[in-house]
Amino acid sequence: MLDDRKLKILYAIIDSYINTSEPIGSRTISKQYDMGISSATIRNEMSDLEELGFLNKAYSSSGRIPSEKAYRHYVNYLLSSHFNEISNDDCDFDILYENLNEKNKIFKESAKIISEMTDYITATMITDYMDCILKSIDVIEISTGLYVLILVFDTGKVINTVFNSKTSLDETLLEELIHYLKKYLIGTKVYDLKNKLDYLKLTLINRLPLISYISELINKEILKVEKSDIKLEGISNIFNFPEYQDMNKAKRFINFLENKDEVESLFLSCDSNNLCIKIGSENNKDFLNENAIITTSYDLGNGLKAKIAVIGPTRMDYEKIIKTMLKMKYKIDDILK
Repeated sequence: MLDDRKLKILYAIIDSYINTSEPIGSRTISKQYDMGISSATIRNEMSDLEELGFLNKAYSSSGRIPSEKAYRHYVNYLLSSHFNEISNDDCDFDILYENLNEKNKIFKESAKIISEMTDYITATMITDYMDCILKSIDVIEISTGLYVLILVFDTGKVINTVFNSKTSLDETLLEELIHYLKKYLIGTKVYDLKNKLDYLKLTLINRLPLISYISELINKEILKVEKSDIKLEGISNIFNFPEYQDMNKAKRFINFLENKDEVESLFLSCDSNNLCIKIGSENNKDFLNENAIITTSYDLGNGLKAKIAVIGPTRMDYEKIIKTMLKMKYKIDDILK
C-alpha cells in the first residue's frame, strides 16, 4: 500500500508526463508541485516507487516515467473518486436528440463529439448480436435423416434451420449429441462459439460423426446474422502524439485501425457494461503494449448492442477521457430510455 506522500509524488509524475511526454526528476517535481518536502526526499521516494514497479527510468534522461502499473493504479483511483461526481454532472449533448429516431446516427455523432472534445481517436461498433449469449440449443429429428436445429439467445433471438443429413442417429446417439452441445455451448457468447465448436469436432468426431456437420451449420447460420458496423473518428489525431512520430509505428497502428476484424476483436474483448479500460499489455496484443483503450457499452434492445472506444497512447489524459465518456454514456442512456 502506498502512503499519501508516495501517492502525491506518483500522481504528480503521471500528471507531468501526460502533459509534457517528458521524463521528470525530483528537482522539477519540487519546483512545479508544492509538496512541502525537499528534492532529496522526493528523490528517495521516487527510488522506492521504482523498486515497487510504479516508475521506469527513461533511456535518454535521468528522470522517471510512469509504468503500466502506475497508470492502472491511477485509473482505479480516478474511477473510485470521480464516478458519483460524473454521474450527477449535467451533460450538455443536446445535439444527439436530433438523431433520436436513428440509433446509428446517435453513435456516429457521439464518436465525433468525443473525438473533438478529447483530441483522440474514437471508434464505434454497432452489432446485432455477436456479444449475445447462447441460452438454449436443440436438435430434433422430424423424419429419417431430416433434422431441425434450434438456437435461442439471451436477447430472445431464435434461429431455426432444417437440414438433411446422410448420417441418421439412433435415439441414444442423438441424445448424446444434444448433451455435449448443451454442456459446451450454452452460456457461450456468439463470438466464442467457433472455438468451442472446433474443440467439439476434434473431441467427438469419431463417436458422433454428425458433430462436424452440426458445427459447420451453426457457424454458417451465425455468419448470416452477425453484422457489425464500425466507424472511426479523428484518425489524424494520431500525429499529435510523440509516441507516433515514428512513421513505421504510426503506419502499423493505422493499418490495425483499418482492419475491421482486429478492431472488432478489441471491442468484443471488453465485457464491462459500464466502462472498460485496458492499458498496455492488458490488450493482449504485442504492438498495443504502448496503447490504452477505454470502452463504454450500450444495450439498444432487440439484440442490438453498441460500443464506443477512445484509443491512444498509455500516456493518455485518463481523467478527461473518463469524464467525457461517462457523461456521454449517461446522456445516451437517458435518450434511449
